[in-house]
Order: sequence, then C-alpha cells, then structure tokens
Amino acid sequence: MKKITYFLLMAFLTGQCVSLKQGADDGDLMEIATWTIDNGKLGKVNIIQPEKAENIIENMEETWKAINDILPKKWMRKYVKALELLTDGKDETLAGVKSMDETNKAWAFALDFADLPKGNFKEDTDFLQTLIHEFGHILTLNDSQVAPSDLKFQVDETRYLTNEGLAKTDSYINQFVQQFWYKNDLLSAWDKIQRTKNPNKKLDRLYDFYLTNKTKFHTAYAAESPEEDIAESWYFFVIQDKPTRHLEKDKKVLFFYQFDQLVAMRKEIRSSIR
Repeated sequence: MKKITYFLLMAFLTGQCVSLKQGADDGDLMEIATWTIDNGKLGKVNIIQPEKAENIIENMEETWKAINDILPKKWMRKYVKALELLTDGKDETLAGVKSMDETNKAWAFALDFADLPKGNFKEDTDFLQTLIHEFGHILTLNDSQVAPSDLKFQVDETRYLTNEGLAKTDSYINQFVQQFWYKNDLLSAWDKIQRTKNPNKKLDRLYDFYLTNKTKFHTAYAAESPEEDIAESWYFFVIQDKPTRHLEKDKKVLFFYQFDQLVAMRKEIRSSIR
C-alpha cells in the first residue's frame, strides 16, 4: 500500500519563486479539524483541536464556498471528498492535496488556517496561485490519468511512474514528461538527485538543478519533480496570456492549449477571478 502524503506548496519568498530550502512534509503539520465533502458541500466535521482555530472553524463553510467559486466546480464536486484544516504556523505551508487511497478517485484538500487570507481570496496572489497549483495535481493525477501500481521504480520510458501510480499513456502528465523531461534528458539527472540521502544536500542539488535549467522551469519549485512542474505550468497557463516566446518553459504552457477541456477550465477559472 502506498504512503498517502500531501502535495504541499510552500509560502512564497520573492516574486514567483518558491524556496526549495523550506521544504516540509505533512509530519510537520498539526491537524485541527476534518470535514467530509459531498457534491462540493461540507458535511460532517470532526474537530480535533478546537482551541487552535476557534471562529475559523465556524467560518469554514464560507471559506470553502470562496474556494469553490474559483476552481472548476464540476471537477471539485467529482474528486474532492474531504477538507482538512492543518497548520505548521504562519507561512511555510499554505495548502495541499492528497489522494485518499490507491484508486485516486477521491482527494482531500488541506488548508493551513494560519495562512488563510484575511480578505478576498481572489485578490491574494500567493493564495490564488496555491489554489490553482493544487488543483493542477488533482487534474493530472486523478484516476482518469493515473492507474494504481505496485511498481517501485521506473521500468521504461513509455509511462511515467508517479507516487500515485503509473501514468496512463495518453494522460496529461505522461505526455508532459515525455515531451519535456525525457526528451531533454532531465529525468535521469533528476532521478540521480532523488537518491541523495541527506535531505539538505538533496534540496541544494535540486536548487542547482533548477539554476542549471532556469529557462526550462517557471519557478524553482517546479524543478522539484515532474508533478510539481506540470502543476506550476498549469498555473501559468491559467493566469497568463498565451506565450509568444519560445523558451522551454513557454512551450510547457503552450502544451495545455492542445486540450479543449483544459482550455475550457482555463476560461472558467479566469472568469471567476476577474
């Protein structure tokens, strides 16, 4: 059985660059409360640390509605089945998502209550980017895209192995990895870095990997893995105008335009935040 962990997007330091050196795993997060979600609406709540969140818990329905007003409603209703309120204190983690089991059919959305915007979510650039980025993981790793697998290592170059399972041949992430990671020989270089046992050295090497390939990635965070790269590229596809340059990172944005479904989602999100 796979270890179920969050994709966590860390707080921004400068501009659009996320620091790889502030990485944290979900072991650093304190669980405050959880909700079931049915058809996009909050259901039963389990309050674990009521003194930590106080009226934040009371206002969670309003918060969840604000998030759903931004992200594609059909997909949120279909895949998001739980909400978890977590915290590691101010800054650091903003939000995350995780598959709830091996099937990838149900996903949990996590929020750090300490970092929830005080005003309109649509006007908070960092939080908005986080929401769109995290939705990108659900979009590219759900059961229509990735099949359960017991494989521990990549077996060949035809199908990319994610933590969620084996990417289907025609999935977004498999096509993305084939075009931008295998062809540029990035995956083998990245794979060597993953074998680094010392976590601080690993982060240093990932950051060097980003600096060496800076025109290929939108942010340092994107260089952490193909999963983060496609989620960051998805964000820039949604939020920016169609690129006219021909850098590799611009081609990653153009990648999404070949899929009518994704173009429609882009339009939906952009309409919701204007």
